[in-house]
Amino acid sequence: MLTFTTMNVVGFCSIENLHIPLNPSCTILIKAPNGKGKSTILSALVWAIYGKNLKGVSEVTDFLYSKNLINAPIALSEFFEACKNYPIFFAKDKDNKWFSTALLGYKEGQNLFVDKKGIWKELHYIPAFIRSYPFILVNQENKKELVIAIEGEYLNEKESSKKLFDENGNNSEFLNRAIGFLNQYYTDSLSANEFIKQLETWELLEEKIVNITNSKNEKFTLGGFYVVNEEKLKHLSKKKKDDICAKDAYSLITAHLISLSNIQKLGSIK
Repeated sequence: MLTFTTMNVVGFCSIENLHIPLNPSCTILIKAPNGKGKSTILSALVWAIYGKNLKGVSEVTDFLYSKNLINAPIALSEFFEACKNYPIFFAKDKDNKWFSTALLGYKEGQNLFVDKKGIWKELHYIPAFIRSYPFILVNQENKKELVIAIEGEYLNEKESSKKLFDENGNNSEFLNRAIGFLNQYYTDSLSANEFIKQLETWELLEEKIVNITNSKNEKFTLGGFYVVNEEKLKHLSKKKKDDICAKDAYSLITAHLISLSNIQKLGSIK
């Protein structure tokens, strides 16, 4: 792993001589009035890493970057669209936190909804997690804070690229829209975790082994997913049913159950 310990900026644009100690255990705040060189310092760091003066971000014109995604996490607000096209399951991440996910294929490295040209299958919902690219939310190790990262290959030095900052070093409208989109997605994702924990409290979840047979009569088995048990849902106590109604959870549960009819449809997609 490459680690920077100090940064010396000499004769870069308007910067004559600047020394910045870089300590991985702390966050460096660069604070100054507009026009005093904040974005120039950022450009200098980018130059040191990439060897070029990056102007902004290339526009994403296809979905080839998602061709190997077998599933994509989705937020609660996406259930009603996603359930029309994909099976929606519940699963746990490496930190044992619940998340909801749309199944896009039946074997590793397969996304059935993107063709060789990177075009998403027509009239099919595209999950927000995929639409946010090349911006990505990243958890800082041992910290509760999230940072917004940008996939390096989309950073470029073309004047025609989408600018991240304006001439005064402030966030561009493009960057602010991306930040707003990711913030909303993250908030919705937290709601999904709480919703699934509530399903667990109501004792509605059961582990699901997914069996899919494709058009070549090949059989595939996927594990690690959870679904709502319909029989348990039917026989809930009045108190729990009232609780579900009070939390407006029935519509989300229904969308999830409807989505499961898409499991075998995956096998028929060529």
